[in-house]
Amino acid sequence: GHRWLRGVRTLWIVLAARPPARPFVRTCSRLRGQSMRGLLACGLLPLLLLQPTAASWTAAVDKSIRAAVFNSPIYRQLVVPQARATMVRTAEANGIRWSEALAWVKGAASWDDAELARYFLEEEVPAYYRAPFHAYDLGNLCWEAAWEQELAGKAVGARNMPASEDGEEAFRACFDAALASLGASCPATGAIVDMGCGTGTSTRRLARNFPRAASVLGLDISPHMIAVGTRLLELAPSAASATSASTAAEGTWVSTIDPDPRVCLACAEISKASLAPACADVVSLSLVLHELPPAAAAAVFSEAARLLKPGGQLWISEMDFETEHFKALKSNPLLYSLIRSTEPYLDDYAEYHPTQMPADLFEAGFSTVRLAAATGRHFALVATKRADGDFGEPMLDDRRRETAKADTHLQTWEIASDKGRA
Repeated sequence: GHRWLRGVRTLWIVLAARPPARPFVRTCSRLRGQSMRGLLACGLLPLLLLQPTAASWTAAVDKSIRAAVFNSPIYRQLVVPQARATMVRTAEANGIRWSEALAWVKGAASWDDAELARYFLEEEVPAYYRAPFHAYDLGNLCWEAAWEQELAGKAVGARNMPASEDGEEAFRACFDAALASLGASCPATGAIVDMGCGTGTSTRRLARNFPRAASVLGLDISPHMIAVGTRLLELAPSAASATSASTAAEGTWVSTIDPDPRVCLACAEISKASLAPACADVVSLSLVLHELPPAAAAAVFSEAARLLKPGGQLWISEMDFETEHFKALKSNPLLYSLIRSTEPYLDDYAEYHPTQMPADLFEAGFSTVRLAAATGRHFALVATKRADGDFGEPMLDDRRRETAKADTHLQTWEIASDKGRA
């Protein structure tokens, strides 16, 4: 262990002897208000001094060293809070009433052990899921993560579609359109399973988009997420606008939630959902895969194939690290560190999805895999389960290049577009 630490220290000394690259100077000037002393204490100096190219990032800082830096307690104390603060500032700059909504949902139930016991999963939570996620030390296994998930979703939408009045609606609509272009469909009276549903934002949207579906079941391993999501379905709050709050009875929430008896949320480990085989026409994974290590993703694909009827479809909406914009972000160590700070498996996902993911889908039992660009940084995917009697070769139909979109995402240091500024 000491020999490894000496090696890291030597690397830092060598890097520190190099003159900073111009992009480093530009990046520092943009991150106004950040403490360079704090960044030094955090061990980020070697990241800052790297030339921001993919080659230098790969050659000078290998995966083990990156993991050591990103997982250090000091790093989490300094950089992770900054990432969360950026999300909150983005929300508020775009008219999302974060503080009011948070106060309302915290007062909407007792949120104690008795409430949690209604949804608690007896199966042991996988080790990967216990990692810190999204600026929460307990990851998604805490009330704070569940209370704030839909608030953060609004902020993510605002960052991706800053010119839209409702950024999240515009952002999710991009995935809807891309999936439809790939032939995504759900038959009348069909059954939809939404894996990794969180508090149910994606589940409710599926129900809205497919009114003829008979059932829409959201599954998540976090009892906190399912408890909050179920309570929101019961309360059916109305959204408060940026200028006028809803009444206390309606609730001050970030979106209007309409009652829908077809929607149900349940606590389950999505790689072994304990549902009957061939019970679903559609399985959806919306912005879930980047939070899974590759082995867990492969297990989820196998479970999705088990749940689907022959000819059923798996829909995936995700980040695309093969876009020029994500390549540029990942090649800048400082800016990438802010994104990576709250996503423990992002490095694994960035390497996994372009190469191994299609192979794992075919191995799970899907006969065709189609992809298209959804935004300048995201893709949509439709995988069709092999029909009975289909013994043909698997087919990969990648349309991302021909469907490429402009990048509308805010720069990392921005919190709002011109329309969001006073």
